[in-house]
Amino acid sequence: MNRSAFIVLLTLFFIGVSCRQNKQNDTNDTIASEQGLDSLKLQNIRNLGTLLSPESRKLVSPWVYYQQLDELIDKYYTYSVQEVLFSAAELTTATERARDSIPIERLKEIDVRTRLDVLHNSALRLKDMASIPNIKIDEVNEETQQMIDAFGALNSKINNITSQERLEAELKDLESKIRKEN
Repeated sequence: MNRSAFIVLLTLFFIGVSCRQNKQNDTNDTIASEQGLDSLKLQNIRNLGTLLSPESRKLVSPWVYYQQLDELIDKYYTYSVQEVLFSAAELTTATERARDSIPIERLKEIDVRTRLDVLHNSALRLKDMASIPNIKIDEVNEETQQMIDAFGALNSKINNITSQERLEAELKDLESKIRKEN
């Protein structure tokens, strides 16, 4: 009897240890999934914003802070919600630097500055959201989309400026050809 009682007790011991390990693993998985849900959820970006035309890229090439901002915003298309909130302070600094350092005279007009202000304000809102403990994923996604839209509006304005300059140059060429013919 002692031998069979020992085997039964040993079997019960192994079953108990095994069940306890499974229960701990299930608990750890649940905690990890609850904590990691927000950090693993990817952004839900509706559109990719406006890109610069080749002419516009040439125009902004000496603007170092624009280049840095462009590289940073490119990452926002693939960032998780946690990454967006974590990098919001960096985005705020990048938008502020770009706003305060326009080296190209043609881009120092009020329309460009206004778009940079809107972009900076959106970055500030994302930075503020990072300090809210119970922020909703949808709210972060919406603000991220608004920030990307603001950057797209800036790019669109820069594209318009270069297109306008190109059209004005073509018009001058056409006018000079007409004068030569007369």
